[in-house]
Amino acid sequence: MKYSGLRCCIIGLVLASMSGWATAASSSAKAGLECGFGTAGISFLACKLSGKSSKECAEIGAGVGLAGALACSLYAKHLEARRKELAGKENDLDAQIHYVQGLNADTQKLNADLTQRVTSVTQDTDKLVAKIAQQQITQEQLAKERKNMDDLVKTSQSEVTQGTQALEEAKQFRAQKSGSSAKLDSAIAQQEQLLAEAQRQVDQLAAQRARV
Repeated sequence: MKYSGLRCCIIGLVLASMSGWATAASSSAKAGLECGFGTAGISFLACKLSGKSSKECAEIGAGVGLAGALACSLYAKHLEARRKELAGKENDLDAQIHYVQGLNADTQKLNADLTQRVTSVTQDTDKLVAKIAQQQITQEQLAKERKNMDDLVKTSQSEVTQGTQALEEAKQFRAQKSGSSAKLDSAIAQQEQLLAEAQRQVDQLAAQRARV
């Protein structure tokens, strides 16, 4: 009975720790959990999308490809949900405004995630460059690090591309609507600025990849 009680307490503590970690994780990491990336939990790439270090992510789970990461991208999920919400109401001005304002909110969050990714990848790359200079990393390990960085850059770029496509759709709906709408035009202009910032950060990720 004593052993059983102790075991229950240990299990309880482990579950509490897991719960606390999940709460602290970013929305991108939670999206990885929702998609069920194998028994290991969150994939390496989904973990990196949340801005964590390579060391932390390596301990969490194995990597997945671009398609798998995009399937679990919270940004991509939001874009799809907004398209469905707009369907059938493309000619409704209020619906168009709500749609683009939603894109703005999503892309603001994407930019915050990208900032975390850039910070994390820059720190990891600094360490990796030092290891290369000191010959403290094997070619196999280096190839793996490069692939992880490639996957992260590709996924991040794909997110921005999807955001751009969603904006272009909004512009097409806007062009078909007669009359002017300062509110809609302002929302579209804001989304253009947000996507430009997102692209700038993706370029920074690519620049870090170029260092190795």
